[in-house]
Amino acid sequence: MPDHRRLAILIRLRKAARVTLAQMARACGLEGSRAYESVSAWERGEAVPRAAVRTAFLGYLAHTLNLADDRATLAAVWETLVHEWGWEPLQPADWRMLDSGQLLVGATPGRYQLTRSDPTNTGAPLAAHLPPAPVPLPPGSRAPFAPNPHFVGRAAELLTIAGHLHRRAAPIHIVVCGPGGIGKTQLAIEIVHRCGHAFPGGVFWLGCANPAAVPAAIAACGGQDGLRLRLDFDRLSLDEQVRLVLAAWQEETPRLLVFDSCEDPALLRRWLPRRGGCRALITSQRRTWDADLPVATLPLGLLSRAESLALLRRYCPTPQISDADLIAIAAELDDLPLALHLAGSHLARGADTLTPACYLAELRARLDQHPSLAGVDPRGRPLPAPTGHHNRLEQVVSLSLSRLDPGGVIDALACQLLVRAAWFAPGEPIPVALLSATLAPRPDPALLASALQRLVDIGMVLDGAGAYSGRLHRLIAAFLRRLDNDGAAQHAVETALLAHARLLNAALDQPALLRIQAHLRAVTDAALVRGDAIAADLSYELSRHLGEIDQYASAIAYNQRSLDLRNQIFGADSVASSANLHFHGMMLDWLGDYPGARPYHERALAIRHAQLGPDHPDTATSTLHAGEIAHAVCDYAQARTYYEQALAARIRHDGPDSPGAAELYNNLGLLLNAMGKFDAALPYAERAVAIWEAQEQPNRSLQSMAINNLGYLHRARGEYAAALVQLRRALAIREEVYGPMHSFVGVTRNHIGRVYHYQGRFEQAGAELEATLRLFDAAIGREHPITACALSNLGMLALEMGDRAGARRMLEAALDIHRRILGAAHRHTARELNRLGLLHQAFGDRAMATRYLRAALAVRRRILGDLHHDTANTLGHLGVLLLSAGRPRQARPLLAAALRRHLARLGERHPYTARSLLRMGQVCAALGEREISRDYLSRALAVYTAVLGADHPYTLAAWQSQDTAC
Repeated sequence: MPDHRRLAILIRLRKAARVTLAQMARACGLEGSRAYESVSAWERGEAVPRAAVRTAFLGYLAHTLNLADDRATLAAVWETLVHEWGWEPLQPADWRMLDSGQLLVGATPGRYQLTRSDPTNTGAPLAAHLPPAPVPLPPGSRAPFAPNPHFVGRAAELLTIAGHLHRRAAPIHIVVCGPGGIGKTQLAIEIVHRCGHAFPGGVFWLGCANPAAVPAAIAACGGQDGLRLRLDFDRLSLDEQVRLVLAAWQEETPRLLVFDSCEDPALLRRWLPRRGGCRALITSQRRTWDADLPVATLPLGLLSRAESLALLRRYCPTPQISDADLIAIAAELDDLPLALHLAGSHLARGADTLTPACYLAELRARLDQHPSLAGVDPRGRPLPAPTGHHNRLEQVVSLSLSRLDPGGVIDALACQLLVRAAWFAPGEPIPVALLSATLAPRPDPALLASALQRLVDIGMVLDGAGAYSGRLHRLIAAFLRRLDNDGAAQHAVETALLAHARLLNAALDQPALLRIQAHLRAVTDAALVRGDAIAADLSYELSRHLGEIDQYASAIAYNQRSLDLRNQIFGADSVASSANLHFHGMMLDWLGDYPGARPYHERALAIRHAQLGPDHPDTATSTLHAGEIAHAVCDYAQARTYYEQALAARIRHDGPDSPGAAELYNNLGLLLNAMGKFDAALPYAERAVAIWEAQEQPNRSLQSMAINNLGYLHRARGEYAAALVQLRRALAIREEVYGPMHSFVGVTRNHIGRVYHYQGRFEQAGAELEATLRLFDAAIGREHPITACALSNLGMLALEMGDRAGARRMLEAALDIHRRILGAAHRHTARELNRLGLLHQAFGDRAMATRYLRAALAVRRRILGDLHHDTANTLGHLGVLLLSAGRPRQARPLLAAALRRHLARLGERHPYTARSLLRMGQVCAALGEREISRDYLSRALAVYTAVLGADHPYTLAAWQSQDTAC
């Protein structure tokens, strides 16, 4: 999600221009009574506007917020949107539209600007827009640092500080807070030189790192090079000098005070003026301040990647150095300003000998020990320190750590948490519960909160929100890992994360796993360097998650690492390795290599049967997996045996209404559906759904699968309204669990598209099936049996809509994929042969149609049996070919056999049965048996009307056949 802190500039600009959310929504082209909620979500970082809104939003910024004449601010704000919303940067064409007035959006509120005439203004006019470039300071100012020519970015922060310093309402002082090296002092220097001219009483800089030196720094402000309070000022005592300066600061004259590196609230309470015209800018690592101090905090974050590039480019302006090299360096340093300054200075000093690519390689090899991060150039000379602070990252970290007292209860806990946090993924928010789980026993929540706040206040942790404790910068984490001498902290993190990942994988809770995926990857990768049992366990859990979200290549790689380690540690026939074997088989299954997957499942089953015995729950799970792959390769008898064995075992262990039993009921229902035994399948499918719905916290993934398969069964039974109810429920859950582009979502959308096709809603069917095909292409690729099924379904829709050329292209492609991946003897291959037979029948090529249909019939008889409804369908198609060739007597036995099978398997009220009735009516009419023909045709018409509706193309065709026969 976007960073709400960076997007806060939108709120500040809107409020400064006195624009309401409703006005913003209208300016962006949004309509409706709740449009304001949408734009509010954009500002808060809770939603990203569509790219189609880009032009309207540019007009909103330019004219509603009056930034058309303030190009610097507009460009800075837009740079934020590029980074947070992924929008295209401003192009020359955009500026031309602004210049031509094409983006005007009607009446807008007048610009709000603080001026001398405004009673809340205390100094020179300073707009609610970007401060100007650095200008000379008022006489008597004491600012030790010159403007930094390398300063970049921070437009939102500059605007915020500039506006806040000119408010009269409390709090009137502002604290820029953040970890060491984040650029607080550099930002303060920039504010001094951009805004200092607006404070005629002068600007006064106080270094507060050493509290004992503050009185002398205050006294120095009153001398002849400062306020010139008295001619004999230099001869007065220090206490008297301080008293006079403090008295002057309480006058109404506007002055800007900078308290740099102020970490102690008592120091600020002692020296901060409580009245008068002074405004204070404080830099601190401390985030929280006592309520009696009139300060507002502004957390400072990392630079955006674009800002990091701009900063490095200031040091490396030569065009021979590519943006790509500098961006890679910025990424390695995680956009920390101090690290970027050191890197840029190091590169600039070594331009004749050091290329960015070589520097990047050195960084990656020894990130926490590179000389540049110790403030040393390639020749061993110290690098410049533009703010006068520590210029070595290790010094910055050590200084922050020195503020913790290991003897105190809170600080001791903070130290433990900090070293553990270093082993999580750097830069990623760490869930509080997960970090707490690394400690045994878990700390008291109040104590934990206090310790976490201490880490924020000493600048070691970037502040978090809600359930997250914050995050560590990767450079700080690298230094902190050195403190884990015995590896205890790393082991604690691995153990806690492994337990958490196991629970989430067991629940198939992909949203929760996605939230911690970065941590699971980072911790696993670090553990794999050791190559022990816990590394194997972590790698396996990570692979399970990656497989569930369609990242198959990574899933297989991590599973293989885990399998290799377990084979090495426990042996190739260990129970631990059997889990990896099953998962590898599942990956091949999901990738469509059903024959290749089967040996892995069979081997894992054999291991568990031998090691655990036939009645162990894990053996039952292995039997389930073996049944699933037998099902996939159309070995239905073996699949049913496996399923029934697994179901019996789970019922013995957990009972008939357990989630484990529900999984088997679902599989048996799906298997019986494939076998054409719809009536037998229905109780299993309904029971699976009922069990999941009775659970207080059901496994949403398995629940959605059961609902999907019940919908599929209703579709196969011709109960289309009921099918859509279940399929839409399944779709909603799957989109919630997996996101809209997961292959499981595609499976459900494919079923919905097929229902629309059967209902004659061709336009809706086309939209759904095309979306499904695009989804499968993106998620699992074109060379996959499931993708080929979607392609074939779209081909049949094209055939029905008269696009025979498109239908042929898609059906032939689907057949080719199924033959190559599944082989000739698979039900999917038979279906494509059957469909190509129908295509050639439509072309009038009876010979080719007969060839395809006979090939399909042979496969279907062998796999599905002679009584299956799909076998009956192919028999019927062959009969129609004979009928259309003028051979009704030869056609009649085939059509009669098809009807008998459909009646036996599907009953009278099914579209397939209706089609067989219609064909029998047609063949009887051709044979002159008009009464018998009318009976068949009227029965077909009644079924079509009842199931599909009076306006369905099949119903209309049945009316036409009846009229012709009569």
